[in-house]
Amino acid sequence: MSAPPRKFDPAKAAAAVAKAALIVAACLWIYSPVYDGEWLWDDDYLLTDNATVQSPDGLWKLWFAPATADYFPLTMSALWLMWRFFGMDSTGYHIASILLHALGSCMVWALLARMRTGWAWFAGFVFAVHPLAVESVAWISELKNTLSLPLFLAAAWFWVRFDDQRKRSDYALALAFFILAMLGKSSPVMFPVVILLHAWWRRARIDFPDILRSAPFFVVSLVLGIVTLIFQHGRAIGDEPIPIGGFDSRFAIAGMAVLFYLGKILWPATLLPIYPQWDANPPSALQFLPWAAIAAAALVFWLNRKTWGRHAIMGFGFFFAMLLPVLGFVAMSYMRVGWVADHFVYIPMIGIVALAAAAGAKVFQICGPNAKPLLLGAAGAVAFALTASSHKYSAIWQNEERMWTYTLEYNFDCWQAHNRLGARKFNRGEIDPALAHFQEAVRLRPDLAETQNNLGSAILAKKDTKGAIRHFSEALRLSPDIIAIQSNLANALVLDGNHADAAKLYADLAARFPANATFQCNLGVTLYRTGRTEEAVAAFRRALEIEPNLEDARKNLAIALGEAETPSQNQTPQP
Repeated sequence: MSAPPRKFDPAKAAAAVAKAALIVAACLWIYSPVYDGEWLWDDDYLLTDNATVQSPDGLWKLWFAPATADYFPLTMSALWLMWRFFGMDSTGYHIASILLHALGSCMVWALLARMRTGWAWFAGFVFAVHPLAVESVAWISELKNTLSLPLFLAAAWFWVRFDDQRKRSDYALALAFFILAMLGKSSPVMFPVVILLHAWWRRARIDFPDILRSAPFFVVSLVLGIVTLIFQHGRAIGDEPIPIGGFDSRFAIAGMAVLFYLGKILWPATLLPIYPQWDANPPSALQFLPWAAIAAAALVFWLNRKTWGRHAIMGFGFFFAMLLPVLGFVAMSYMRVGWVADHFVYIPMIGIVALAAAAGAKVFQICGPNAKPLLLGAAGAVAFALTASSHKYSAIWQNEERMWTYTLEYNFDCWQAHNRLGARKFNRGEIDPALAHFQEAVRLRPDLAETQNNLGSAILAKKDTKGAIRHFSEALRLSPDIIAIQSNLANALVLDGNHADAAKLYADLAARFPANATFQCNLGVTLYRTGRTEEAVAAFRRALEIEPNLEDARKNLAIALGEAETPSQNQTPQP
């Protein structure tokens, strides 16, 4: 039945504005430590080293010829637009993400109010200040989360209103916003299932018209979901091994992940950028117990479905459905570092937060007058504790040094933390600390070209050419298409005096990348040192044709022509 039209109430409008302002103010305070935060982790790949995003005419490529590991063209377009205003200044991107999160939090409140659940504003506020949201808001690469969320919630709001009033315009808007949300990030992919869950929650059944109306949403979900899988397996993962095991391992990991996320929602302590990976390959019998607990809870909810169980099924059902794509049944590139991540539960946790708020409202309604102040005080204490905790945790995301050092305090076997922290120290010239971190990274993941290459770079900086050659060779075996590794190996061979093998590597690079002046110059050096002077002169001249101001090529050409004494070469290793 449609809700009767509401008359404008200035007092209620003012109260709503004040409540929204409180959510925005809380978000701005929580994330104040990262206003000028550094670029982190994948930010270089997504933005700072992304020539397409930085190109004035790159917008078309972002939609129709993307080179990224995922197809999220709306998010990439937003970054393209922000680059025009902010460039390399991270502050604008951080502020945009914070405001999008605040908007999403207000829309959680609006959606739950539309659904007539209790304490809707409190649920929106708790979502706004919950520490599990910090990773999504403070890390610019997860702008795809904070951008997709308001679009997803708009789709849900219009769907609920359509379910109330049956206006075609609401249906069209729900579908349009769902498509936009999916183009921002594919995390809302299970929304069609939520639509059917909502129908059951409203009417205690799912009719054929409900299925028919949800069909276009399933089509969108299927098509864009397949696109995501193609990009993930063809680009993000590629040939890299994902150590997740068979179906038994994946099933065990999924059950443990569900309880892990639920625990972090209810008690968000010791949150980490990367959590330890459970050893479940093969899984033990105990690792399947979470599924027994999940099944038991589902049975209890179902047996009480005519009363409170209906709401529990809606809240937990939303949580589980939205979480299902990232539980590990389908391999994702992130699983190279961990099975779980805070940004995976950004949208799913809304179901638990909303259910907890509605339960609090129900208890408040039935409790006596003496208990009401105590309950409100407890709710306020929870909100305050979450706000303070989020503010403290957001400071961890201020820069990579702090983020990875903190990670290693609780997860010392995190190879990615060692790898990234080592690279940071290496680039500052702190070779010995970098070497120690790279050694740990190789100990933990010897099967990755990235870790082998970085260790080779540090060893080469210590003048151990043979050790460096060993690790560069292993890295090249693992990933033969990575140019930097091949170049690093060639440089190490030159330093070790093996100019013939180095010449072969540089000849291959120069042939594959004929417009690269550095490769042509370095090829010339190796040819000259193997006595092939005429070929060396030709290589130096090609380098100067490509880049007339390349000083190394000019000097080396003079040497080859007998006009100078010592050839020079770009020998900087690239971690």
